[in-house]
Amino acid sequence: RSALLYITFLSRLRTKMRKFLPMKSSEAESGVKGDGGIFNGKSKQKRWNIPLTSKPFQGFENLQSTIYYCTLAISLYFFLGILAFPFWLEPKWTIIDALYFSMTTLTTVGYGDLVVSGGSNLRGISGKAFVSFFNIYAVCISV
Repeated sequence: RSALLYITFLSRLRTKMRKFLPMKSSEAESGVKGDGGIFNGKSKQKRWNIPLTSKPFQGFENLQSTIYYCTLAISLYFFLGILAFPFWLEPKWTIIDALYFSMTTLTTVGYGDLVVSGGSNLRGISGKAFVSFFNIYAVCISV
C-alpha cells in the first residue's frame, strides 16, 4: 500500500511540476524525447527537459557579493561604535565597553547597564541623535 501511495504522490508531483519546468522548443514541436527528459518515448504528452545533473548551489551566483556586503555593513557598524562612544560621546567608556554596547544594540538585547548619558549641551543632544540613528542602523542590519 505504501508503494501505491508513493507512486500516486510522484505522479501528482509530476503533473504539478509541468508548469514550472522549461520545455525545449524542438520537443514541443516534434514530440520527441530529449536527453534528460522524465517521460518515456511512447507518451503523447509534451516532453519536459529536466537535467540529470546540475551544478551545486545553482541560483546562488550572487552569494559571494551578498556575504561581502553584509560583512562590510557589520564591520562598519562596530567601527562606528568603537570610534563614537569612547572618543566622542562617552569618554569614560573603554573600547570593550563600546563593543559590548554595540553588540547588545545589534542583537536588540539592550540590558541597560551601559547607557549613553544625555544632557542639554551639544554633546548630549548630538549623542542622542547619533544613538538613535545607530540603533536604527543596527535593526536594519539584524533584519
